[in-house]
Amino acid sequence: MHRSRLVGSLVLGLTLAALLGRAVTGFSVGAQPLIYRVTVDNNDLDSVDGIGAPGRLVKLWYKQRNFREGNDTPGDAFKWCAWKNHGSAVLLGSVVVAPDGTWRLDHLREPNTVSMFPAGPSPASCLGGLYTQLLPQACNLDGTGCTAFTVPVMHWLNVTKLDDDNASATASVSGADQAGLAIADGPNDGPETSDVVDVDQNGVDTTVPGYTPGQRITWKCGVGGTTSCPSIAVHDGSTVIATDPEYGFVLGMLQAHREGGSIIAGASIPRGQDLGFTANVNVRFRGKLDLNLGCDRPRFFELSVPPVH
Repeated sequence: MHRSRLVGSLVLGLTLAALLGRAVTGFSVGAQPLIYRVTVDNNDLDSVDGIGAPGRLVKLWYKQRNFREGNDTPGDAFKWCAWKNHGSAVLLGSVVVAPDGTWRLDHLREPNTVSMFPAGPSPASCLGGLYTQLLPQACNLDGTGCTAFTVPVMHWLNVTKLDDDNASATASVSGADQAGLAIADGPNDGPETSDVVDVDQNGVDTTVPGYTPGQRITWKCGVGGTTSCPSIAVHDGSTVIATDPEYGFVLGMLQAHREGGSIIAGASIPRGQDLGFTANVNVRFRGKLDLNLGCDRPRFFELSVPPVH
């Protein structure tokens, strides 16, 4: 079986006014900047968009480490693995915030090449999980007086085959304004019936009534969680006359955001099925649905089939 690499185009979008409840230019000089879009092409970080105080210099750093996917129980315990670059933050670039309160760093693949997905599927080793912190800080124009990093906390992320035909993702984070969790065995394309989907997801905005901003969010199946876990039927809908693109793995994805830092984590496990046609990952991450898009429901994660050559 040919195994696809975890590659794709990833866009993490946060609706500015709806997300913050105030104008972009409402950022004070000492406020931490906020990332609202991240683009990854062919598994590598390509561009980052954000908002902040106009005229301030934004420095963007990143840190990464691997993890063994798992949960908070002894039988399938989550485990952190070593930091890359000995735990030091690496500077990606700097830019001055525009008069409208926006900033953008692009062409980050040259010369950095920062991968954003795990190297391969593994439920029991550091190979199967990759965690990334994206760390913007606001500074004076001479680079002094920078704000501190503030990132959400990922407590654990787990991808589980419930049986041969079903899988779920569970996770727990705290300190985030918005957070989302998804599981996929392929994009929602192909000749499948309406009740069989390749992607399931569930996102939370802790800034809306009913939540406490930054509270701990836990996705669990059944009882005991803050919200329900996303789950899918691991299914290849290909027929003799039409192929259904699938991934050669089951993929869990977590995103969480706040002013001062964002986190993105991915974990993959073997699919356990032979497939006639596999596709690479092409995914768009959104921290909050843009209500002007006219979508029928919020989709924190949008997965589609990349062009086939």
